[in-house]
Amino acid sequence: MNNYTLAFLDRIVYPNSYDITLSVFISADGQEFFPVDVKLDTGSVFCVFQRRNAALLNLDLEAGTPQRIRTATGSFLAYAHEITLSIEGMEWQATVLFADDEYFPVNVVGRVGFLDRLRIGLVDYEQTLFLSAYDD
Repeated sequence: MNNYTLAFLDRIVYPNSYDITLSVFISADGQEFFPVDVKLDTGSVFCVFQRRNAALLNLDLEAGTPQRIRTATGSFLAYAHEITLSIEGMEWQATVLFADDEYFPVNVVGRVGFLDRLRIGLVDYEQTLFLSAYDD
């Protein structure tokens, strides 16, 4: 039997609920950051934010690359933009999507642009997420 060890720089304790809610910071210019509550979705390919966050960043939503996202319950239109994401002092550039629908209900961070930039350990029983930058 092999024993493996991982080391992490940060630990986040999240509320005991059906989903994992985190606070991230987003920026269009890398200077002014805005806090956003997001749901961690390991099954989501993309990071998708509500339309109002594009407005918060002064992005021209429809100037982004349009993309139709398919889910188990249907599909929706979103626009891709390059922004800066930050969590627990770690910061990186990522292409994320902003939903076209102004009533899109949630902000989600997924594999591309979030999970692929971090080393993550999850102990859901203890509502604890361990994080380090992938390049550490």
